[in-house]
Amino acid sequence: MGAVFIALVFLGYLSSSVFYVATLYNDTWRKWGFAGTLIGLAAQTSWFIQEAIGLGTWPDETLYDWIATFTWVSVIVFALFQLFRPTLPLGGFLMPVITLMWLGSQALSRHIIVPPHLDSTLLAIHVTTAIFAYVAFLLAAVFSIMYTEKERELKRKKVRLFYYQLPSLEVMDVISGRLIFAGLIFFTVTLIAGTLWAKQVFHFYWSWSAKEVWSIITWLVYLGYAVLRMTGSRGHKAAVYAMSAFLFVFVNLFVVGVFFHGFHFYDV
Repeated sequence: MGAVFIALVFLGYLSSSVFYVATLYNDTWRKWGFAGTLIGLAAQTSWFIQEAIGLGTWPDETLYDWIATFTWVSVIVFALFQLFRPTLPLGGFLMPVITLMWLGSQALSRHIIVPPHLDSTLLAIHVTTAIFAYVAFLLAAVFSIMYTEKERELKRKKVRLFYYQLPSLEVMDVISGRLIFAGLIFFTVTLIAGTLWAKQVFHFYWSWSAKEVWSIITWLVYLGYAVLRMTGSRGHKAAVYAMSAFLFVFVNLFVVGVFFHGFHFYDV
């Protein structure tokens, strides 16, 4: 049954991506895009319920589980955006990214189990805040992509439909900035909880593993964005920075998290 849910997730999110990209040019596809989103979300929620019943707890023991939760939360946030701002063309930019990340996670292992003595409240805080941080960073990157696309449309003699559906450049700039500030706060808590958990379990705060070092680098990259933002950097430069910064998150998940995980052998 789990394989059926996974197949439905893929079909739902893939169709959602296709229809929402089509919506950028013809608004009649919007309802089909939202329908695909709901199908994928319902299937993924059902998968989580099935896994939670089988494990007796929420599935968060592997990087596969973590990315599944990350994509699930991202889609929930997107669905809320669609309910309150149905004309916002967020889906055409966000859903393809979510679909690719979820598809990439299917190659990851799910055979590692967290030893009971490693589980704790600090670990739960570490994992949960990392999800919220990365969702915020993803949305900030997507709003920055929309910002640059609207900028590009302004230079065209004939603009496409989504130009009129996008918020103003100033609004998207502000939203992206606020999302990164929120993500930075969550990610700071992630790092603090992680170091305290390591001390509690392994009796040291820091091991200089590739995962830890890259996480600090990612944190510094976003801290740099915050500093530049507070010193007056706005607009195109901030948008390019936000998009580039998310590449560090992507590498942290799919390169460092897979090949250089160190003590992060089961999770972020």
